[in-house]
Amino acid sequence: MAVDGVERDGLTAGDVAIVTGGGGGFGRAFSLRLAKMGARIAVWDIDEAQGEETVRHVAQSGGKASFFRVDLADPASIAACAEQTMDALGAPYCIINNASVFPRGEVIELPLADWEWTLKVNLTAPFLIAKTFGPGMIEKGRGVVINLASGRAIEGAAKGANYACTKAAILSLTKSLALEWARHGVRVNAIIPGQSLTAMPLAATSEAEMHAQAKVRNPMGRIGYPEDVAGLAAYLVSADAAYMTGQGIAINGGAVMIP
Repeated sequence: MAVDGVERDGLTAGDVAIVTGGGGGFGRAFSLRLAKMGARIAVWDIDEAQGEETVRHVAQSGGKASFFRVDLADPASIAACAEQTMDALGAPYCIINNASVFPRGEVIELPLADWEWTLKVNLTAPFLIAKTFGPGMIEKGRGVVINLASGRAIEGAAKGANYACTKAAILSLTKSLALEWARHGVRVNAIIPGQSLTAMPLAATSEAEMHAQAKVRNPMGRIGYPEDVAGLAAYLVSADAAYMTGQGIAINGGAVMIP
């Protein structure tokens, strides 16, 4: 207990952390960072090769992780994966809703199927995951959810309304869950990363172009890296963030400053 008499809960060794999209980019960085804090990681991903590679990285760093294949666009797959995770590892203390998709196209050109797929993976899946694991967290009186948003939620996105809309909705879902669960000791926050060296931006540009643009456009003169964002996640799951819930925290080198 702290000198002020307040007990502050955070991730402890042996706690289970689910990381969706854990096979690469931010997801792999989250998995490695939380494993170093003693968490047992459930790597959820549709790509078995990438997911198992994350498990190997975690093991090489001395941590523990297990892979679970899931299609986040399919509610039945989410339910099955949740059951498999519970059977293998037990109830999670932490969930990082990291996975998302970004099929690009202007609104008048974007197929309805791409719009609906984006909604299913980026928004409906975190909603279903919250409904699945929230009751157990509430019963225990402890838990942390981190949702990945985006600067596109604030700025909008040409050729990406589908993605920007889901990320804006994720911020609202974060606040709503935080309000519902705060009295139960469960904290819910969102991370709003800026452009970082991950597969999603590289699908539309090159690494060299990203670095060149950042030197001109970013106040800090560089792009972000998964490790930058993982550091923020480590704080949010820790006891140091025990009084923080319902927040959307931007980490982008000053590119987007939220009032």
